[in-house]
Amino acid sequence: MKTRIIFGVAVLFVAGVEVALAIGGVDAPPAPSAPHEVAFTQPKETKLANGLRVVVVERPGLPLLAAELLVRNGAEVDPKDLAGTASMTGSLLTRGTETMSAPQIASAIESLGGTIDSGAHWDAARATIVVMSDKAEPALRILSDVVLHPTFKQEEIDRLKNQTLDGLRVAYKQPGSLSQFVTSRVVFGNGPYAHSHSGTMESVQAIKRDDLVKLYQTYYVPENAALIISGNLTLEQGKKFAEQFFGSWKAPQSAAKEPATVEATEWKASNIVVDMPEAGQAAVAVARPALKRDSPDYYAGLVANAALGNGFISRLNREIRIKRGLSYGARSSLEARREVGPFSATAQTKNQSAAEVASLMQSELKRLQTDPVQGDELKSRKAVLTGGYARNLETNGGFVGKLSAMITYDLPLETLNKFIPSINAITAEDVSAFSKKYFDAPLSLIIVGKASDFLDALKKDFPDVKVIPESDLDLNRADLTKPKS
Repeated sequence: MKTRIIFGVAVLFVAGVEVALAIGGVDAPPAPSAPHEVAFTQPKETKLANGLRVVVVERPGLPLLAAELLVRNGAEVDPKDLAGTASMTGSLLTRGTETMSAPQIASAIESLGGTIDSGAHWDAARATIVVMSDKAEPALRILSDVVLHPTFKQEEIDRLKNQTLDGLRVAYKQPGSLSQFVTSRVVFGNGPYAHSHSGTMESVQAIKRDDLVKLYQTYYVPENAALIISGNLTLEQGKKFAEQFFGSWKAPQSAAKEPATVEATEWKASNIVVDMPEAGQAAVAVARPALKRDSPDYYAGLVANAALGNGFISRLNREIRIKRGLSYGARSSLEARREVGPFSATAQTKNQSAAEVASLMQSELKRLQTDPVQGDELKSRKAVLTGGYARNLETNGGFVGKLSAMITYDLPLETLNKFIPSINAITAEDVSAFSKKYFDAPLSLIIVGKASDFLDALKKDFPDVKVIPESDLDLNRADLTKPKS
């Protein structure tokens, strides 16, 4: 008990110091250190005869090895009205093969002291292992088995469906989670990114085994995949493992990659309120389409987003949480994907203060243009990004994850060492230019909460807001409203 009390006091003390620094309770936080050059291990690569790309990061002396089999498509290729198919396909890889059941897979990898995982998100699916370097061969044998020989047993499909549906039922009752689903529809309409990657209640129930097998046979082919390994091994050893465990992998003759269709429609902002009469809080978001990963605006966008809503002393959190106490946290995110991804700023607050938070978000977006991010603020926001990037690359798992993203988005592997210099080169003028380009026009506003507590106040600034009763909400439609019978 004594240890717990001391720990609690320490946490409170650190939290108090952070707040004091943020609101000026002491003179100033320590200035960021001057940027310095960092060079990370350059990956090496080769390709197998079957088209599988093999990337190896030679990191001698590190005891752990991380490996990932990446497939370069994810939820953006979900069939129409079957949102969640790619996610289920990825998750089912580790739930049974031709020779091992799900418990046997878990037991086998645990007996090696390792971990295994699989799944899919936007633009990619993956199966990963982390194990001691001297257990690489048996662990990679398991990895190849789950990728090449999944059985998609009906009992495992039914179990995963039930788990997914239970999770969705819970998410639909939480304003913050429901707001994310609604935001995707508001930003992307009927596009490939418009649905939830995990699916909806209706789409998950509609998915059949044949849908999963078809998606697997179409996209899980060596020409659309990469094996990434980081640890105490050489490129020659990595290629040998790849040949041993993935060299016989062939695409079915019927496989034909079906690219996602991207609607070329002009985006228009819209303001949506989902009325949840029983909601204890309101989730407030502003959002819009932003940029692709290969956009020349990418690095300026990251710095602008870091200033706006990445970290405790970011502008949104200072204004909404620290100064006014309207939320436990306000943040923003910039998700650059293969096609144009979303920007969003979010916060949860009392229902009564939802309109105020919505106005503050819009004001902070405008202030990025009129009040430049410069001086120590610019240095600290760049330090947040470069420090997080470097820490992520300290582990083999983190290294593999960064390379996985680069391969997913067709970026040269040299991009690994360009991130930090590119961030450090961003100027105040770059951030202002990005903000003007992407935030000058109004963004879509999405609020999920008890509308009677904030709607009148909200309409003063957003008179055109559309109110959708919770009972009429349909996440499968671009207009978010159930059709009238």
